Amino acid sequence: MIAHRGDSAHRPENTLAAMSGALELGVSAVELDVQLTRDGHAVVIHDPTLERTTTGRGEVRGMTLAEVRAVSAGYPSRFGAEWAGERVPTLAEALALLRDRARALIEIKTESVTDDATGGVEALVAAEIRRADMAAKVALISFDQRAIVRLRRLAPEMTRGRIFGRTTADEVLRDATEAGCELVMPHKGQLGDTLVTRVRAASLKLATWVVDDPEELRALARYELYGIGTNCPGVLLDAIAEGILS
Repeated sequence: MIAHRGDSAHRPENTLAAMSGALELGVSAVELDVQLTRDGHAVVIHDPTLERTTTGRGEVRGMTLAEVRAVSAGYPSRFGAEWAGERVPTLAEALALLRDRARALIEIKTESVTDDATGGVEALVAAEIRRADMAAKVALISFDQRAIVRLRRLAPEMTRGRIFGRTTADEVLRDATEAGCELVMPHKGQLGDTLVTRVRAASLKLATWVVDDPEELRALARYELYGIGTNCPGVLLDAIAEGILS
């Protein structure tokens, strides 16, 4: 079970609180999103701007780490003041929390991918992972093909995964081959017998996102997925424990 942005149904997404909540539930992996600040720090936030989930305003890439950290990441429009003390975590903080407790799926957001092929977000993220001694416990994932191709050279020891929205089996196999991926993550709506069969034949691991309904989990079980991203890990883990997949 992959906790999508942590236990994001019950705690502010991509915060240490959400990741801690997911760990308490016993998930095997936590997915988190990485953007880059103006002064070159990898921070854990989904959107390129602060408005939706924090009390701040502005583009992450136009702000310093100190400016991003100055606002609450408690997602006030959803949770009010309950989590007002939460801050946008750095990638280093997230890795320190997850180390030896769960695998980290780190999504490099397209907004942070630049023309810098050697010193950009990909290299900074890989360096942070190595400092945390977690190269064997992460998967680097992205919708951005440039990022995953670069990581084949910059971080060959780390698992790489390509995320897809609307796609075809041809696109999945082409892009995975170019980037040397071990993992592909098409949206759940794109799963079908043809795609799954071809992915299996290519010896690729197959995961999907986002599944919050136990009945939907049951329907997808026939594909024997490597992982499923969910905002409600507790709900699905309880359903599994109750035998929904039996």
